[in-house]
Amino acid sequence: MKLVCEKTIGGVTAVRVFTTPINGDQGTYVRSIAGVGNPFWMWATIPSGTVIGADFTDAPICSNTPSVNNAAIADIAANGPNPEDVLIYA
Repeated sequence: MKLVCEKTIGGVTAVRVFTTPINGDQGTYVRSIAGVGNPFWMWATIPSGTVIGADFTDAPICSNTPSVNNAAIADIAANGPNPEDVLIYA
């Protein structure tokens, strides 16, 4: 799975793409990587290329409860948006 969120690494905050295992509790991965209170997107795959930005306007907000995050991920899969609609590539 591909998790897209803003993350600060080495003092630099940027949109980052993380790959998580396909199997497992994606809601827990979102909580530990994106962090509670932060917007995120997650899809099975995204188009290849370098992601340099994302529109988080209607993105779900990471919850401390993995099942809430899992429901948000399921909603993205069922209702969109598609990665092409919200990701900005170099």
